[in-house]
Amino acid sequence: MAFLRIYVPLEKLHERLHQLARNAAKLSRADIEAEAAERLNRRLRPDSFSLAPRSSDPPIIRVLEAADLSGETRQYYHVNYLERAAFESQFMRRKYFDDELYNRLVPQKTLHTLEKISELQADAGLVSRPIPNMRMELWNVPLVWLAAFTGDPDNYDYQSTTESIVDGTRVVRRVRDFYVAFQQISWVHRYFDHYGPDPLNHPYRNAIVKLHSWLSSYQIRRPFEGLIELDYGALTQYAWPDTAGKLLAEGHAAIEEISQLEDDMETQFYEEAGEYDAFAGVPPAMLKRAADTMQAKYQAATKVWERISRYEHAN
Repeated sequence: MAFLRIYVPLEKLHERLHQLARNAAKLSRADIEAEAAERLNRRLRPDSFSLAPRSSDPPIIRVLEAADLSGETRQYYHVNYLERAAFESQFMRRKYFDDELYNRLVPQKTLHTLEKISELQADAGLVSRPIPNMRMELWNVPLVWLAAFTGDPDNYDYQSTTESIVDGTRVVRRVRDFYVAFQQISWVHRYFDHYGPDPLNHPYRNAIVKLHSWLSSYQIRRPFEGLIELDYGALTQYAWPDTAGKLLAEGHAAIEEISQLEDDMETQFYEEAGEYDAFAGVPPAMLKRAADTMQAKYQAATKVWERISRYEHAN
C-alpha cells in the first residue's frame, strides 16, 4: 500500500490527543513504524487473524519536524486510528476476492463494528468525518499524488526525501510544505484547463479536481501550517526513483511554458498596438504542440504504473 498523509501542528489536534502526540514525539520514526508493523503482523497471523484492530490500542501517531523561515523547528502530527483505516481499506480490497472468500474474511458484523467505532471517534472530534487526513491505495501511487511534488521549489518551500527499513522492507517517503503542494495542484489545474488535452473530460484533470477539493478542505493558507507526506510503502522497490513523477513534471512544464508565452505575447501586443485592437492569441499549432506534449508525458507516466501493476496481478 501507498499513503498520502496530512500532518498538522499540535494546536490543530483535539486536546485529548495532545499528550499522546507529545509522547509520540519522543519516539523515532523507526520505532513508530515498527509498532505499526507489529500490530498488523499480530492481526495477520493464521492463529490470531483479525480484520479489526483492538479498540484498546491507542492510535498510531506519526511525527515530522521542519524548520520554518525563521529557522525554528516545528513539529507536525498525523493521527491514524486503525479502526478507521481498516474499515476504509475493506472496500479497496473487495476486488481481490470472490464473494464466498470475501464474506468469510470480511463478515458484515465486523464491518458494522468498525464503522460504528469510526463514527464514535468522529463524534468525539478525534477524527474528521468529512475530511479524512490520508489517502491510501493498493498497488498504486496515483499520478495526481505525484503532481503535488512537481514544480520548482519556492523560497518558502520545504521538501525532504528519506529512506528507511520497515519490517525488512525499504521505504521511501517524500515530504513537502502543504501550502506549496496545494499551490502546485492549483497551478496544474489552471494550466491544464487552458492548455491541456481535452481538459473537461481528461481523467488526469478530473483527478486533479478531486485532490484540489480535498486539500482545499484543510483551509491551510500559509506556508508551514502543515505538511504533506507521500509514503511509497513497499511499492518503493518498483516506483523509486520516481520516473512517472518526472514525466508528469515535463508535461506540466510544457503547458506552463505556453501559458507564459501567451502572457508575454499579449503584453507585447498591447504595448505595440492600439487600445481597441484584439489579441489573436498564441498560434493554434503551438497550442496543439503543448497539449500533445502533456498528453504524451501523461501516457508515458501511465505506462510506468501499468508495468508496476503487473506485479499485482502476478502476486
